[in-house]
Amino acid sequence: MMNESISLRTDVVHSDIKAVEELVVSTGFFRDDEVRVAVEIVEERIKLVTESGYEFIFAEINGEVAAYVCFGLIPCSLISYDLYWIVTGKSFQKKGLGKLLLQKTEEIVKEKGGKAIYIETSSKPLYKPTQDFYIKTGYSLKYVYEDFYEKDDDKLVFVKKF
Repeated sequence: MMNESISLRTDVVHSDIKAVEELVVSTGFFRDDEVRVAVEIVEERIKLVTESGYEFIFAEINGEVAAYVCFGLIPCSLISYDLYWIVTGKSFQKKGLGKLLLQKTEEIVKEKGGKAIYIETSSKPLYKPTQDFYIKTGYSLKYVYEDFYEKDDDKLVFVKKF
């Protein structure tokens, strides 16, 4: 990352719709229906602004969206947040962008009075690096919902409390 100019922004612009789609697809982790959900959340944020309940941080390298995180206060909670998406484009992985975005998310959540962040992910072997990332960044595996996404694909819920 030394020779690259990294900038972070929280505003969401129309071009982020395509950028998010391209990032999510580039990872090879997500089904078509999951890609559509990622895009719909960006569209909803643009349409409803803060009333959407979705907050974003985009990491750009030399002006190109390289990674993003989407999070928000869990409906009907006053102190707990969900981390909905954290995605680094395939060609930008292993540069510390995920860790940077997660740290910034935690800072924002704490500033807003949040006391915990919950993250859901799959138990499939493909997601082992994701699971390891959450553990390495201080999250604990708290809940396992067996066969949640499909047979032999559990939902894992990681939590970090402040």
